[in-house]
Amino acid sequence: MKRAAVLSFATVVAGLAGAAQAQPKPVTPKPVRACGVTAIPLTVGNEWTYEAAGLPPDRQLSEAQMKAQPVVPKRITVTVKSIDTKDGITTVGLSEDIDGRVHASTITCSATSFQVSPNAFWFNGEPGDVFGIELTDVERKGKTLDLVAGKLTTLADWHDDLNAKWKHLVVGKVIPTMRSGTLSLTRHIVTQPSESVTTKAGTWKAAKLGIETTIKVTIEPAPPNPLRDIPLLVNFIYLVDGVGVVQTANYTAQFLLVNSKVQ
Repeated sequence: MKRAAVLSFATVVAGLAGAAQAQPKPVTPKPVRACGVTAIPLTVGNEWTYEAAGLPPDRQLSEAQMKAQPVVPKRITVTVKSIDTKDGITTVGLSEDIDGRVHASTITCSATSFQVSPNAFWFNGEPGDVFGIELTDVERKGKTLDLVAGKLTTLADWHDDLNAKWKHLVVGKVIPTMRSGTLSLTRHIVTQPSESVTTKAGTWKAAKLGIETTIKVTIEPAPPNPLRDIPLLVNFIYLVDGVGVVQTANYTAQFLLVNSKVQ
């Protein structure tokens, strides 16, 4: 009887093991990608890290010009933190770590639009948030990237213009003259011939976008001297489908992708 019981128990265990082995493997769900975009894959947890590099020879600044420029960050990390969709509009929450100083930015997208917030690194290839100034009544016209089926189009050019009101905020013990005014950015984005880009993260043939920005600012109360015209800014962003932004170049530095985690 004992032997029969042992055999019976072993048979049951073997049967259970066989049944367990016969169960289908769990299917890993595909990551949710905002708006189906592959030009910059936006899935929660995706992350891109950039390091600063010197300007190319054709964009070198004089010593006097360099002294007038802001300090160039050494390292930038952009992370997708959230994706929320409501009424056909998807808002992607980003966290941007600039040398240890973190701020939030966003991307909004839909079936016909893709707009990067003006405080985001990918807006113009310029890192950092704006401190001491608040923007209100922001109006956008156009799109930061022109996409078809989630991929960058081959259109020659398009616009991504912005108009807003601004005002100073108190951010320290010393209170400056508090002013307000208007801000207008006319942004003309022009496709350039693709270029080979090599960084620590890899080598790609990247789509190159030139961003021409004309800036107009009004100030109230008006300063004693008239404002100087702000020269045309020309920045560049390099994109690889399925990877995202791999390089940027602004008037003070280039930033190269050194590491990425993309689903």
